[in-house]
Amino acid sequence: MPKYHVEEMNGDAVTATHVVNATTPLRAAQEATESSVTLRTNEAVWIRVTDEKRGHIFEYAFAANLVG
Repeated sequence: MPKYHVEEMNGDAVTATHVVNATTPLRAAQEATESSVTLRTNEAVWIRVTDEKRGHIFEYAFAANLVG
């Protein structure tokens, strides 16, 4: 199972870090934050997931922040 480096972000500042073994980057973001997430557009509070083995970076937002 791939290992992902998950960072909770506020703008460009890292507010929390996690290392997660998961099947996909989306699943890693969900497991690390224990929240529903979706693809990021321009949210200030967001999640950066790095697959260091492949050099890919993924950006997600907390789904709860998008309601209402």
